[in-house]
Amino acid sequence: MTDIVFETKRLLVREIERNDFEQLNRICSDPELMKFVGDSNPLPPEQTLKWIEITICNYMEKGFGNYAVIEKAGNAFIGYCGLVYSESIKQIELIYALKKEYWNKGLATEVAIAMLDFGHSRKKIETIYASIDPLNAASKKVLGKIGFKYAFLKNDEFGLPSVYYSSYNPKK
Repeated sequence: MTDIVFETKRLLVREIERNDFEQLNRICSDPELMKFVGDSNPLPPEQTLKWIEITICNYMEKGFGNYAVIEKAGNAFIGYCGLVYSESIKQIELIYALKKEYWNKGLATEVAIAMLDFGHSRKKIETIYASIDPLNAASKKVLGKIGFKYAFLKNDEFGLPSVYYSSYNPKK
C-alpha cells in the first residue's frame, strides 16, 4: 500500500498507483464527471493509463502530483485531487473530481482545503491556481469556500474559456 500523503476527518489522500487504473478510468470515462474537465470529453482508457504514468513521474520529479482520494468509512476510491502543472499558464493548479455519489457532502471542499495546505505549507508553493469552466457553479462555490480569489479569464490549452482563481500564501 502506498503511503498516505495526508488525511482529513473523512478522507485519506495517497499517491495514485498503477492498480488504481480501473477506479480512475471509471471517473475519467464518465461524460458527466468530465463535462468541466480538460476538453470536456471523457478520456479513453489509454489516456487514463498515460495520466497515471505521468502522475507517478511527477511524484519523483516534482515531489507532488495528482492523488487518490479514499473515503475512510468504506475504504472506497472516490476521486482524485492534486496539484499539477498547467501548460496554459505555466503555473501549478489545484484539480479535483469526485464520483457523483459523493457530491454535495462537503468532500470536495474538505479535500481541496487539505490539498491547498499541503501545497502551500509542505511543498512551499507560494501561489496555486485553479481554473474552471465559467458554467461550473459547484467548483466556483468550492473555490470561494477555500479562499481562492478571481485572477483572470483566459482560454485554456484546448481553446475553451476558463476562469482562473488563485490562492496566495507567501513562503514563511
